[in-house]
Amino acid sequence: MSAVLDQSAPRVTRGAAQVSARVPVQVETSRSAQLTKLLPGLLLGLVMIKLIVLLIDPNVHLFLGDSASYLYSAVNNNTPPDRSFTYPLMIFVTAVRSESLFSLLLLQTGFGVATCTLLFLILYLGLEVRAWIAMAAGLLLCIEPSQLFYERMVMTESASSFHLLAALACGTAYLRSGKLRWLILCVLIGTVLASLRAGLVPFALAVAPAAVLIGALYGVSKRRHVWIVHLLLVLLVTDLCHDAYRAWYGRRAGGEPAYILDAPLFRLGLVAPLVRPEHFAGTGVDPAILHEVTIPLDNQRLREEQIWVPGGLIPVLRAHVGDQRARQVAAILAKRAVADNPLGVARLGITTLPEYFDPPRREIRMLSDLGSGQIPDEKILSLLREWFHYDAAKIALHHSPIKDLFAYSAYWLIFCLFALAPIGLALARLGPHRVPAVVVLVTACAVGLMVGQVLCSHIISFRYLHPFPILLLLVGAGLTERLLERHDVAEKIEQWKNATKNIVKLDAEVALS
Repeated sequence: MSAVLDQSAPRVTRGAAQVSARVPVQVETSRSAQLTKLLPGLLLGLVMIKLIVLLIDPNVHLFLGDSASYLYSAVNNNTPPDRSFTYPLMIFVTAVRSESLFSLLLLQTGFGVATCTLLFLILYLGLEVRAWIAMAAGLLLCIEPSQLFYERMVMTESASSFHLLAALACGTAYLRSGKLRWLILCVLIGTVLASLRAGLVPFALAVAPAAVLIGALYGVSKRRHVWIVHLLLVLLVTDLCHDAYRAWYGRRAGGEPAYILDAPLFRLGLVAPLVRPEHFAGTGVDPAILHEVTIPLDNQRLREEQIWVPGGLIPVLRAHVGDQRARQVAAILAKRAVADNPLGVARLGITTLPEYFDPPRREIRMLSDLGSGQIPDEKILSLLREWFHYDAAKIALHHSPIKDLFAYSAYWLIFCLFALAPIGLALARLGPHRVPAVVVLVTACAVGLMVGQVLCSHIISFRYLHPFPILLLLVGAGLTERLLERHDVAEKIEQWKNATKNIVKLDAEVALS
């Protein structure tokens, strides 16, 4: 990865759309040589920090019932209809085989180290920031509260954030080299990402094609129309990979091809306040079932309850037509609700955001995300004792250093949520850039992540914000570099003006004498 990220890249001046100038060979050689000195030290520092934190807090935590679903799936080799299956595979090859959840913690800590390293590489070789800025960003991410906390949770966050940044790194590598292999790798990593977190499917589908289009705009390839071939190949490989995964998952889960079988039910819950009786036309379901829904449909704060709580829209629909038919009907209802009121979807998301500033709601959500006071039932307690020799009841009732650290990080995560897109746009705005294509891709990912969070989150949740600190450090470090460059240029201009004035003054004195 580092070798390709460090290859030559297009340069532009203000107002230029396409250029063919390449980075001087001596500059690239210098960065490559410097990288071989910087990377071992960075890796050593990251590993040492993670090991120290492991010694301070080696506890593994659960978020019920997500964690329970993953553990049951890993132990019984079944496929949950509402969760990732690839994550239980990770649990199987680590915790189940070793009979210890600590091995899963080690794997996720490894994901954390790899994520920090990728952040450094994208910054140093992709955005060409100063070495100390890139290293500082990597080290800060290493101790970021949400990264440390979710390395200790039986949840997909740590693995999915690594794959998200890895896909972005591949897109960056393509923009630096123009080589097709990085697009293919980007698609493959994106497929794994989609299998881990269905909510990140749009990112997984878009990042490789976006890299091709941005590369075409900035003349990444020397050959004029090669981007068309690259785009067609990327779309083909993306379709093949995602179709293959969906078919595989569908066979395992005993249903139709899907990322997760219950995705239509989640989509319906997301837009539940927009559902109207006329949307049931032709579904074979009587719209009168809406009268059986005891949770107010027009209350957008209760969309999560519409999915899980008895009396919600989804449980009522399931009770009438069964799980399989409920998924089919839910897909139709959600599609019609969005088509009839697309702005309503945006309104639901935008009006949910202020809940982050509502102290009671924020505290309740943080306690939920912490898993505080959630004592597993006897079934999961027995499974944990039998398969992993783990006393979850004791851990659930006690504090731990990293858990407490995450509990105090609410305002930091809220800042990441609301600052990511503006800082990304500021980075793109402060041109001209040495590597404009990479800047545009990074900014697009930052803005896209924010938009996706607004449109696709039916609740406020701090665990949903896990990728935000990563991208905030990425765009923040890039912006810092740009501001320092501007300061350096302004300083040099001022020095030149002063030198010119001194020369003119000296010439005048000589003339007078």
